[in-house]
Amino acid sequence: MMDFSKIEPEFRKEIVRGGEAYLDGLVKLATAADARASSLAGMYTAAATGLIAGVVIALFNLAGTNLSARLPLILGGVGAAVCFLLGAMLCISAIQPADFYLPGCEPDNWKEDIDTGKKLDDCLGERAGHIQSDIDSNTEVIRKNARLFKWGSRFGIAAPFVGVLIWAITQCPAG
Repeated sequence: MMDFSKIEPEFRKEIVRGGEAYLDGLVKLATAADARASSLAGMYTAAATGLIAGVVIALFNLAGTNLSARLPLILGGVGAAVCFLLGAMLCISAIQPADFYLPGCEPDNWKEDIDTGKKLDDCLGERAGHIQSDIDSNTEVIRKNARLFKWGSRFGIAAPFVGVLIWAITQCPAG
């Protein structure tokens, strides 16, 4: 932890103010990232639902061609749907509730300082240390969720290609 006793009181106040602003920015960034992941999860789920419906129709369509002729299309649809669902699950994992620190603090947090008659300048130095700890924790949550979102988006982007690849492989005659 930094030694804030060597700086002027106004500098301490500026450090706390800047830290609170940074923490507020992280909250906004995390909220926007959650909205993005939520939207993508919804799109992937809708795409998977459509593919699954198409697969079910192709599977039980008795009026069309025989099942062996429809099998490559069915398998390709299942492969793409699975990729979309995996992508959606990873995006949903990225928006699950997590411990996240907000700017500011509850007035009760100052009780011990008030009871002991601590000077504001000393409290501000400690507050800056707490803010830095909160920033570090929030940044780690954002990084973890960004990794989940990145992999979720990759699965969703790959889904159509996986479906076509499975269809093409199963379409080719053996031998």
